Amino acid sequence: MIDSSAFVLAAPGRLEAILCVLVVALPIGLMIGAVVLRAAVSLFNKFAGTSEVEETGESSDLVPEPSMLKAVGILLIIGVANFMIGLILSVVASGFGLNQAGPEGLSLRNQIILNLASLPVTFFVSSALLSALLPTTFKRGMGVALCQYIISILLGLVIGLIVMIVGLALG
Repeated sequence: MIDSSAFVLAAPGRLEAILCVLVVALPIGLMIGAVVLRAAVSLFNKFAGTSEVEETGESSDLVPEPSMLKAVGILLIIGVANFMIGLILSVVASGFGLNQAGPEGLSLRNQIILNLASLPVTFFVSSALLSALLPTTFKRGMGVALCQYIISILLGLVIGLIVMIVGLALG
């Protein structure tokens, strides 16, 4: 039975943990990701500039900035696609013996190899989905995906630095 005492008095069971992730963590993560995606589109548009204005008054070089809801939907689609790719690469890697777990589990070296191997694949899939879901070219989709990766890495470094400083300050 799910009640509030499961979260306060004891460690939550699997059902409570799954519900917590689906109800709390996933929407918050998607909203943060949507802000990052919109910032990436804006950053790419600043880098791309404008070369010529069409008859409609819109620049042909600009990627249209999605609304917040559309950005959340795009990220959800990209996340599901990248999850499937991760599963496929994991099965392929197990066929080659890369992710054989020992007594301590999967080694850090093999985890890093799998993550680095999936990075180019997920980048191109993200670029293709961005170019399809935002009416733009594949090349511009790659630019937006690259800006999104750069913003995410910088954001992660800043958050990590803040956590490290707070950890050192508290002892």
